[in-house]
Amino acid sequence: MSSTTSKGIEHVDSAARQRLIDAALIIVDRDGIDGARLRDIVAEAGLTTGSLYWFFKNRRQLINAALAHRYVDKMRSVLEVTREILRSSLDSVDPLDIALQEAAQPDQADRVAARRERIQVLAAALDDPILARQFAEVTRSFTEQVIETITSAQARGLVRSDVDPLALATMIQATTVGYAITDVADDLAPAPDQWLAINRLMVDALRPAR
Repeated sequence: MSSTTSKGIEHVDSAARQRLIDAALIIVDRDGIDGARLRDIVAEAGLTTGSLYWFFKNRRQLINAALAHRYVDKMRSVLEVTREILRSSLDSVDPLDIALQEAAQPDQADRVAARRERIQVLAAALDDPILARQFAEVTRSFTEQVIETITSAQARGLVRSDVDPLALATMIQATTVGYAITDVADDLAPAPDQWLAINRLMVDALRPAR
């Protein structure tokens, strides 16, 4: 089989997979996750049930991939909006302090939903190589932007020079995922004032000695 033919087949496969994902989102939005039926999804996509199993192991994997695909697209849009914010003038590390304080509100419904969505994407990406590449791309872009911001702050003497930007950027993302632990059981969440105190200690540790 020629490389040209292989690329053509790959393009067709990619298009069919995307049609299934788009159709799954339409049906899930209409009928809910539990109510979304495979026959409705493939009918919406204009494909056969057999073609679905060419790309996905089962109904759950398709729905997870569809929800995760939407999350990745949303994150790409967020990255575009936040790119200028992250690159804007930063006069102190106080914005990080504020961001951590806001993130430390585990009972806010929108934050809980966002954390659950991200964990769902991570789980789906482990079982879907295409999604894994997309999620890695978005995560890498965000990490690079955070590193750029931290490096710029270091150049202006706002953050300690011995702080590794990649380590800090990774920790920030890991902290966001870690908050999901408190969604499992209320007794796993520390007292809000203690949580904020730890966050402030971390931010203060980034400041150069005066």
